[in-house]
Amino acid sequence: MGLKDYLKTNYQRAFLVLFLITLTQATTTFYTYLTSPELNAISQRKFALFIELIAVQFVFGQICNSSFNIANVQNTKQTQNLFHQVRQNISKHYYQKPDKVADMENHLGNDLQMIQTNYYDVYFYFACDLIYVILTIGTLFTFHWILVAYSLVISFFAIAVPKLLEKYTNKATEKVSSKNAQFLNLIENWFNGLEELRRYKNKSILKKKIGESSHQLEQSEYQRDKSMIYVGMVAAIFDVMGRVGVPVIAGILFFNHQVSLGAILTAGYFANGIFYSVNSCVTKYIQLKSTKTLRDQLAKLQKIEADKKYDSIDEIASIEVKNLSVKYEHGEKIAYPNFVINRGEKVLLVGDSGTGKSTLLKVLLGQIKLSSGEVIFKNKNDELIHPDFNQIGYLAQDLTMFDASILENITMFNSKLNDRVNSAVEANAFVHDEEKLKDRLATEIEVKHNLLSGGQQQKVVLMRAMVHEKSILYLDEATSAIDQKGATKILRNLTQGKETLLMIAHNLSEEQRALFDREIHLEGK
Repeated sequence: MGLKDYLKTNYQRAFLVLFLITLTQATTTFYTYLTSPELNAISQRKFALFIELIAVQFVFGQICNSSFNIANVQNTKQTQNLFHQVRQNISKHYYQKPDKVADMENHLGNDLQMIQTNYYDVYFYFACDLIYVILTIGTLFTFHWILVAYSLVISFFAIAVPKLLEKYTNKATEKVSSKNAQFLNLIENWFNGLEELRRYKNKSILKKKIGESSHQLEQSEYQRDKSMIYVGMVAAIFDVMGRVGVPVIAGILFFNHQVSLGAILTAGYFANGIFYSVNSCVTKYIQLKSTKTLRDQLAKLQKIEADKKYDSIDEIASIEVKNLSVKYEHGEKIAYPNFVINRGEKVLLVGDSGTGKSTLLKVLLGQIKLSSGEVIFKNKNDELIHPDFNQIGYLAQDLTMFDASILENITMFNSKLNDRVNSAVEANAFVHDEEKLKDRLATEIEVKHNLLSGGQQQKVVLMRAMVHEKSILYLDEATSAIDQKGATKILRNLTQGKETLLMIAHNLSEEQRALFDREIHLEGK
């Protein structure tokens, strides 16, 4: 993210902002310059000329005020349009490569806010100050070249010295972003268990954890602000040298009869404006550079990878697990038996807790890396294929619901599938559940205050898989919260279909287990 992105958002608006900024600073410069002839008119007792110059100064002051405010509005519009595009691109990135919710929130919220405050807003005023410095130093030529030379030398040192400190401010800004991400991640993790903490009346640990992380965030922000203040202190030294030096030089030139009386006071005004703006430019430049690492990160997140070419899951004729093992971060290792699942088979995956049943499904979905072995997908010609795992139907234990109607949760917002819903409702024993709902399938649900029971949510997600006609289904305890009668009906319908089915389940009845073609037993160490 940078100036190029700002320009590309809308070239016409970007150049309009630049034009208006230039107009603002040009009229400001001319407004100040008129001070010299006004003072000369007073000293020469030319009252009429003085009044005319005041009137011209008033008009230019109004132009300055109007052009600046319009530029500010257009700059805000340009920036917000850019951020809209950035959020869209980052959302696409996370659609392809999901991450922790806290990290996504940090990038889409806090980081963009930091970029706006410390980069684009700063850039606007940086441009204002820089243009003013250039115009004002140029105007000093009308008085004497020595004033210009002195201003340029002081400006050079005012810019060059603080630039050496920019790497420290850049690191400080990066640390603020990192600590904020950690803070958001901690909030997400601990507040997800808020009900459990309340149940055991353990408020102190929550307060302690939030306090520690909050303190670290505060310290990182303090260190960043401190580094920016140091930069400002260095720039202020040259600011004072410029403000004092220019009027002194102008005074010497006046006593040598090289400039008029008005030039002394006007040069003093210009000196204040120049070195205030130089000081401001330096500080703003450091702010701009301090965001480089963060802007690079956001730019990287906006790079959308081209969709890889995969084979259709409908081509899968067999899934073979061979010499497979998975090792967890803390050292625990799970080894799996070799097996093959052929197209259309209905397989029940059973075993004690901790034998890696849910992990196996995630391995088959490509979500967990293997320590050893391989998962082989072949077509009917016994050729290796590379399927798109995202097209496989997967029902995890943690169900995913959306703030939408039940119908939209089933069709996943694809109205073309509405005609398939009624048969799915019947097949998944949801008829009586639907009748109890005021608006039936049009009933709106909220994830945080879901009116559906655990079993009803399982039925909705099962209907989702059914209406989308997934040829392969991995189910992880998909009927655990559904009553025996309803679960039997659902399993009967699932096992009579053409889909390849691999299901994890506990405590199934003999009748239910008999519906499957076979079972794969996982054993512990």
